[in-house]
Amino acid sequence: MNRFSRHRPRILIVDDVHENLHLLMNILSATHTMTAATSGEKALELARRSPQPELILLDIKMPGMDGYTVLSRLKSDPATTHIPVIFVTALDDAADVAGGLELGVADYITKPVDPELLLLRVSTQLTLQRYREDAGLFDSELSADPASAPTLLLVDDVPQNLHGLLEALRDDYRIMIAGSGAKALDLVQGTAPPDLILLDIMMPGMGGLEVCQHIKSLPEHSRIPVIFVTVADRAHDKLKGFELGAADYITKPFDIEEVRARVRTHLELSRLRRHLERVVAQRTALLQKSEEKYRILADYSPNWEYWLGPDGSYLYVSPACSAVSGYAPADFFADPALMEKIIDPADLAGWAEFGSACGMDEIAPFVCRIRALDGSERWVEHVAKRVLDAEGTPRGWRGSYANITQRRQAEQQLDFVTHRDPLTGLSNRALFAELLVHAVKQARHAQSVFALLFINLDNFMTINESLGHSAGDRLLTEVAMRLRALLPGVDAIARVGGDEFNIVLEHEANAPGVDLVAQRIIDALSLPYQLDGTSAYVGASVGIALYPADGGDVGTLQSSAAAALHQAKAKGPGALRFFSPEMSSRARDRLGLEADLRGALERREFSLHYQPQVDLRSGELIGLEALIRWTHPVRGNVAPAAFIPLAEECGLIVDLGDWVLKTACHQIRRWSDAGLAPRHTAVNISAVQLSSGRLLDSVKRALDAAGIAPEQLELEITESFVMLERELSFQSLADLRALGVRLSIDDFGTGYSSLAYLQQLKVHKLKIDMSFVRDMMNNSGNAAIVRAVIALGQSLGLEVIAEGVEEAGQARYLRDLGCDVMQGYLFSRPLVGEDTGALLADFTTRHFTF
Repeated sequence: MNRFSRHRPRILIVDDVHENLHLLMNILSATHTMTAATSGEKALELARRSPQPELILLDIKMPGMDGYTVLSRLKSDPATTHIPVIFVTALDDAADVAGGLELGVADYITKPVDPELLLLRVSTQLTLQRYREDAGLFDSELSADPASAPTLLLVDDVPQNLHGLLEALRDDYRIMIAGSGAKALDLVQGTAPPDLILLDIMMPGMGGLEVCQHIKSLPEHSRIPVIFVTVADRAHDKLKGFELGAADYITKPFDIEEVRARVRTHLELSRLRRHLERVVAQRTALLQKSEEKYRILADYSPNWEYWLGPDGSYLYVSPACSAVSGYAPADFFADPALMEKIIDPADLAGWAEFGSACGMDEIAPFVCRIRALDGSERWVEHVAKRVLDAEGTPRGWRGSYANITQRRQAEQQLDFVTHRDPLTGLSNRALFAELLVHAVKQARHAQSVFALLFINLDNFMTINESLGHSAGDRLLTEVAMRLRALLPGVDAIARVGGDEFNIVLEHEANAPGVDLVAQRIIDALSLPYQLDGTSAYVGASVGIALYPADGGDVGTLQSSAAAALHQAKAKGPGALRFFSPEMSSRARDRLGLEADLRGALERREFSLHYQPQVDLRSGELIGLEALIRWTHPVRGNVAPAAFIPLAEECGLIVDLGDWVLKTACHQIRRWSDAGLAPRHTAVNISAVQLSSGRLLDSVKRALDAAGIAPEQLELEITESFVMLERELSFQSLADLRALGVRLSIDDFGTGYSSLAYLQQLKVHKLKIDMSFVRDMMNNSGNAAIVRAVIALGQSLGLEVIAEGVEEAGQARYLRDLGCDVMQGYLFSRPLVGEDTGALLADFTTRHFTF
């Protein structure tokens, strides 16, 4: 149905005689929508009212405002000037007709009205008006038509009639003349056919009706408008002409203005019709070409295209569906539910929400897996949009599936490389950070809690050093497997460092507490690992922080878990610690202390104090121990137990140790020059200094710079480090001993030395830790240890010195056990260099008694 037939044309009839109104309405009402006015004023009001009439039939002679005035008002008003007007009048005076045409009347019909002629004229004007409207849609095409004068063919066997028409029309048109029907047909079928034919009906030989019939039977010329010229009383001929396709009639004797009006109307109608037919043909060709392009684009697209009808059946499936799914288009036509059958069951819920059955007008890209006909898995990306016709009625869905299997596999590989630890397959640090952010957001929204676990393996370095890094890698892989097995429902398990793992544990009702889970982790990771036929053992320490109690954001939560792990590691292997606010406070203090420590050496805040060592038999002062002290301008005196371990952890101990060596050696030189130096001065050596590989060179530089003998310097090394780093320690101590420096094992009894190792070390002195000396008089266990160390030293020919002697009874007890030397407050507290020099000078003339 085209747009002209969607409604009945609206016609306004204006006549002051009711009988005339009724007659016109009876003729037209079957196919038109009618309104009527009996005065000019009412006609103007109805013409402006919406919806406006498409045509006005206007009587000329009316009381008050006549037809000419109404026509003038209509054509001067922009709101109504476009409405065509046909005069319906009893007047046939040429002057009245010419006046109406000058004012813009479209046509006229004389009374009494011929129904067939009325319908023809009304149809002509309505069609012309609509063609004009359509031509307005294609102004660019219309303006491109050549502006040449139309050609008229005048057909009449009476030369006078031809002469009259020729004189009237020759200024506006090109004229062709035929005196017979046969000649007319020759001209119509010639190289330049006319644009319109004025054809006399009554001619000898071939009459006008026969000529018209022949012309209308010629496909290429059937659209040429034919206007019959006949006498007024030949009603039968008029009806026959209408049946043959005549465009209109002009009655003899004719009025020349009527002729001009009829010719103009039908030429314009013909021109517009031809123009619109050309436009339709062009658009049809373009549509065909577009359809061909679409077919090529759809059929040759690598994507699987489809059109699904409103009832869910397939209207089109592109051949690419076979390459993507293995199924042919016919399979989908036969089974509209086939797509749901081949989608992976895990993706069906998403398909129900984002597939073509959802209620949205446009579906964003949705990725899902399908099972192809050969059983292989394919990844496809689906997009679709609702199809609507010109009225907005849904016509189904237009969609497309792109095969993204290779892209998806590459994305998965990239995701694994980017977010997975390649050794264990666990989440890496980057992915775990995202998981932790998600856990915080989810818990904040749900007002729930979760635990963050920091896990560090104990003694993992020993595995790498003793069995090799490949064995260490296998152990880490086994650790990951044990964690997965222990926590099957937990996704947020990550390896974030060499032997460090992080876990997020969500709180679940009726689930074991986080402390029990953490202990199970410790127990599981402490079981033996079979590596190259060897049973290897490592433990695990765990620090735990709880959200939101220990941190409402990711950074704070991680800091809290790290602090808890640090405390767990400090307790020893296999320890478990929850975070407490005191840890955070200690951590902040530690950071501040570290910042102050880094500048303390440059600010000369360190000093050396010296504590004398006295021979228990002779009472003679035989040596000193150099002890570092830190005097902070704000903190005051900072205990060595607070800053020495910190210096070791943050890498400052080597520089600090070099300063101690150099300072002590220069002080020994000054005492030597004054004749006050004792036999030796002891300096404590950090485990970090010993493991750095630089200790021998540092000692040499200090000795050379001070110019003292190596035997004047004694180095004290902690027993526990000697046993932990045996090979490195043995070699370093051997090199120092070869240099001539004295060696002492400090804090003896707190480590795990064996007699064999002690013999290999070949040190000069054993130092009993003050923790045993201080309580030996009251604690039989401590006393037994002291006796054992003294006996061991005597059996190996080593000098034994006891630290922390504060009472004379302790000194006598040690002397009775055979201990060689004591050091402690009983004789003297540590003194600055100046005071120590004075003590040395005073003591040269006497001995200490107790």
